Amino acid sequence: MKKTLTSIAIIIVLTSLIACTQIGESQEPYIYNGQTEVNVDGRIFKLEDLPKNMAEETVVNSFLYSIVADFDSKSEILADIESHKISIRNEEKGFNDGLYIKSYTIHEISTLSENEYNQEKLENSEPNPLYYYEWQKIVEKYNLKEYEIINVNFTQVHSETSIKLGSQWGDGTYNRSFIVGKSSNDNNFKIYDFGMM
Repeated sequence: MKKTLTSIAIIIVLTSLIACTQIGESQEPYIYNGQTEVNVDGRIFKLEDLPKNMAEETVVNSFLYSIVADFDSKSEILADIESHKISIRNEEKGFNDGLYIKSYTIHEISTLSENEYNQEKLENSEPNPLYYYEWQKIVEKYNLKEYEIINVNFTQVHSETSIKLGSQWGDGTYNRSFIVGKSSNDNNFKIYDFGMM
């Protein structure tokens, strides 16, 4: 009887060890395999800081897809929200009319904790204190099961046509925070909010 119980205990322990080993092996470390520099018809994308996780890569791709004019791929990484659909249609129309960003250089990309994000908003003297916690509203509204706050420091240069017509955000270097998450209906990271520059 003791031998049988000992055998069962050993089998349970071995099964648990094998299961834990397989789980550990399936979680491979993140490695960025995307492009760091692209030049398409004089439109340039340059990445000076590599993304360190899939949420950061999703944001990087939003810049890249704008430069290469791949609006279908950009649409796939944006949450299925009406304002995003309108934004993509407007961006594609603008591109066809010569109104686009001619180059993006991403200097730094990082994942912020909620406290870091709130502190950054306070330091930048946002006029509305309620904006500090906008991420909470987005997480609740879209029932995000997992999310990250991604901050990007980048330089943009507009096309000549865009400059002549007076773009909303001119050439220059900006910081922008994105809310990137997975909803209960989707296992892929998507951009839910573009924040303010």
